[in-house]
Amino acid sequence: KAGEDLEDGRKKLVRSNPRKARLIIRNLSFKATDKSMREHFSKLGELAEINILKKPDGKMVGCAFIQYTNANHAAKAIKEFNAKPFLGRPVAVDWAVPKEVFRGAQDT
Repeated sequence: KAGEDLEDGRKKLVRSNPRKARLIIRNLSFKATDKSMREHFSKLGELAEINILKKPDGKMVGCAFIQYTNANHAAKAIKEFNAKPFLGRPVAVDWAVPKEVFRGAQDT
């Protein structure tokens, strides 16, 4: 019974804060597209969002954010895809942190 309550609590947490299932993908090939990323990363669960970062001139920066609909799927993706090749390049897959937290960590 206690385990069920914990599981329900986790589900509520993910629903109330969907950013918990957000990952950053670094060292991304410039050949990556929304379609190729969806095909690759959705093997472990449904993706709610893919955001490939680009400079103002439209050129890719080699980084993207992906959002799973389930935090457990995101955790599996880190284990499964981190340091593994995607489009010929080993990608770094990790939890995305809010911009404010990232900037604060850079200041220290």
